[in-house]
Amino acid sequence: MGLHSSWFIVFTGLSLGMSWVVRTEQKRKQDCEKHTASFVYSNLRWIVFDEADSILELGFGKAVEDILEHLGSRNGALDQNKNKGEHIRRQNLLLSATLNEKVNRLAKISLKNPVMIGLDDQKKPSGKSNTLGNSHTSLLSDDDEDGILEKQNDILEHAVDDFKLPAQLVQRYVKVSCGSRLAVLLSILKSLFERQISQKVVIFLSTCDSVDFHHAVLSQLEWSSGPQLDMDKKQKFLSCKVFRLHGNMEQDDRKKSFLGFGSEKSAILVSTDVAARGLDFPKVKYIIQYDSPGEASEYVHRVGRTARIGEKGEALLFLQPIELDYLKDLESHGVSLTEYPFQKVLDSFPVNGQKPHKRKIISLDMHPWIMSLQRSLEGFVAGEVMHIFFFLLPQAAVWLILYFALQ
Repeated sequence: MGLHSSWFIVFTGLSLGMSWVVRTEQKRKQDCEKHTASFVYSNLRWIVFDEADSILELGFGKAVEDILEHLGSRNGALDQNKNKGEHIRRQNLLLSATLNEKVNRLAKISLKNPVMIGLDDQKKPSGKSNTLGNSHTSLLSDDDEDGILEKQNDILEHAVDDFKLPAQLVQRYVKVSCGSRLAVLLSILKSLFERQISQKVVIFLSTCDSVDFHHAVLSQLEWSSGPQLDMDKKQKFLSCKVFRLHGNMEQDDRKKSFLGFGSEKSAILVSTDVAARGLDFPKVKYIIQYDSPGEASEYVHRVGRTARIGEKGEALLFLQPIELDYLKDLESHGVSLTEYPFQKVLDSFPVNGQKPHKRKIISLDMHPWIMSLQRSLEGFVAGEVMHIFFFLLPQAAVWLILYFALQ
C-alpha cells in the first residue's frame, strides 16, 4: 500500500474492503500496522470518518483510536507517534448524521480546530469567519491546544441535543390502529401517485419477512372499485413498479433492486434499515416509516433519503395509538411532526363506483373505503396462501402470521 502520490484513508461504517478504504476490524488493523512492511503512510493527506456514529456503534472505537495513535494523528498521542505526522499536512474529516457522546469523543481526539458544516444558522456557535462562507462557521479560536480541545468539547456536547434536518423537509405522522395499517398505507400510496404520477417513495419496515410480504401486496394486489368485485374489471391497485431490499437477499438481487429503483422515475422501494444509511437514491420525494425506528436517531437516517442537496421532500411516520409518546422523544431532539390529514384523503376516494361526496366523520375502521379495501386484502392474502400452500408451507405460515398480526 505504499504509494508515491498523495492518498487518504476512509474509515466507514458501511463498506468493508482494502485499498483506500481501510477496514476497522482489529485483526486487519494489526496486519496493516505490524505485519505489512509495505504499509507506508508518509504521503497520507486525508483521514475520513464516514458514518462515524455507525463505526462506533459497531464497537470499533478502540481500533480507530489505536490507528490514529499509530499514524500520529491522535490528539494527545505519545511523543514518538506524534512526531510521525509533524512533517505532513493532513486533514481529517468526520461525517455523521447524529452527534452523541461517542462521536464527540472521536471528534475530540481526531480533529484540531475543526469547522462544523451543516448546522442551522440559528444553532451555529459564534466564531471567526473562514473561507467556506457564511454557511460554515469556525468553531474554535487559535488558542493553545489544551484550550482548543476544551472549547471544542463544550461546543460539540451542546450540539448533541438537537437533530439537524433540512428545512425543506415536511414531516408528518399518521395515527392508525394495527388492524387498519395496511389499508391506510395503500390508500396513502394511491393518493400520492394519483396526485403526481412521477415520484419515488421509500417505505421502511422492521424485518426481512415483512418486506417480502408487503412487496407482494403492493406489487400484485388487484382490485375493482365497482359495486361487485367483477374479475373482468379488476386492475392493479398501484400501477408503478415496486422494488424490495433487505439483507437476506442475494447480492445480485440487491444490486438489481438498487439500480432498478434508482433508474425509475416513478417507483416504490420497500426496505429494511439496510437502505437507511449510505445509499443515495436520486429524486426520492417521499419517505414512509411504516414501522417506527427503535432509536430516535435512526429516524434521522431514514428521512435522510429525501430532501437532499436542497431538494424538497416529505416524510410520514406511522404510529399506533400506544406509540404516540414517540413524538415526545423526537420533540426532545428538536424534531416536530404535524398530523397527516388522512380523513381528507379517505373522503376523496369513490366507494362502489360513486363519486365522493361530503361524508360524516366516522371512525377509520368503519369508513366505507377502508372496509372495501380490507375485503380486497383479505381475498388477496387468502388466494396467495392457497396458491403457495403446497409449495412453500413455511412461507405460507409467515404470511398468515404477518397478516393476522395487522388485524
